[in-house]
Amino acid sequence: MIEQKLFEKTYSQIVNSLLFIFPVVIISVKAAGDLVLFILAIMGIFISIKKKLSPFNIKETKVFSYLAIGYFIAVCLSVFFSGKTELVHYIPRDIYFLFAPFILLALYKSEVNINYLLAGIKVGLIVLGVIISNQLLSGVGRPSGVMNADVFANLTASMLFIILVFFQHEPFKYKVFTFVSMLTGFFVIILSGTRGAWLSLILLLGFYFYFLFKQKTSISAQSKIIVVLIIAVVLSIAGLNQSVQDRTLQAYTETSAWLSGQKEPNSVGLRLEMYQAAIENIENVPFFGHGLRTSNIVLYESTPPKFQKYVVSFNHLHNAYLTNYFNGGIVLLAALLLLLFVPFIIFLKANSQNHENPIFIAGALLAVGYSSFGMVNILFGDVFMNAFYVFFMSIFLLQTAKLTKVS
Repeated sequence: MIEQKLFEKTYSQIVNSLLFIFPVVIISVKAAGDLVLFILAIMGIFISIKKKLSPFNIKETKVFSYLAIGYFIAVCLSVFFSGKTELVHYIPRDIYFLFAPFILLALYKSEVNINYLLAGIKVGLIVLGVIISNQLLSGVGRPSGVMNADVFANLTASMLFIILVFFQHEPFKYKVFTFVSMLTGFFVIILSGTRGAWLSLILLLGFYFYFLFKQKTSISAQSKIIVVLIIAVVLSIAGLNQSVQDRTLQAYTETSAWLSGQKEPNSVGLRLEMYQAAIENIENVPFFGHGLRTSNIVLYESTPPKFQKYVVSFNHLHNAYLTNYFNGGIVLLAALLLLLFVPFIIFLKANSQNHENPIFIAGALLAVGYSSFGMVNILFGDVFMNAFYVFFMSIFLLQTAKLTKVS
């Protein structure tokens, strides 16, 4: 009995250490996040074999297990039914969804301490601030760590809102460090120059305020005012940034020009042209799609000649929903929507029973953030986006299941 308790304690310490490490390294060190998920998956497989447990039969883990496996199967079907078997080598990019049930099981059998996760996010944002500062000093125009600037900014936004949700529940001695890390994360997003992330930031703020003001406790009233004032000041400062003003004006000018018929292959015009071509050809998509990474090739001839070389240079349509539909048809699109919105509904339901618990709000904002990222960017075709979603959604869904079960 004593040995068993010692093993369980040690096991939980290892898991919580991994919870701290993942947000520190996922955006700053290549392959380090992969290693964390691989270790968790191996731990889950070991538990499954030793304890003869299946994550598909445990109430707290089965929903996300089915969603993740369902998405992975849909990806595989999009390749096999398209007849383009040479695309099989792209499937491993989504391997995280195959391992998700075992990652869930590894977390399920431990005593998760969410404070380790929050500390890791705060340290991670500070580390990103240092990395971005160094890249700026080195002359990098759009600093983004070790990945694409769009993905980088989106994941940073998700991390920022997770700790923002927990901010009002922390003791004052922790609030200072949290505030510094949030401020760092915010300016990292601004400096990345990713306009899609800026729009997501505004959307997430709207949802955050919705959840914030649903809370009724008098204790949180002071925190609400402080949080609103801080956000208002920070947004005002960001709005005065010359880069923000320039890129916002550029987006407005390019959108207006495209709508007026002056269609040029600039940043906004190219995206709008791809959206239009995709929508006009929706009826021609097979049930299982054309195959992974084929959306732009399929639509190549449907765009004006001066856009074609730019369109074919991408492997996605800068919209996850259109991309998934063209790549995997209704099957892959449905799997994507279920993966995003089933968890969101679960978190909303939990929040309706308890408006105060930050776990439910953080999970809902994670789903909202990813849903918004997909409007102007790719989602689960990127290894960083895949790993991040599987890791954090596993934690929040599992904690939500345990908390609602207790109540």
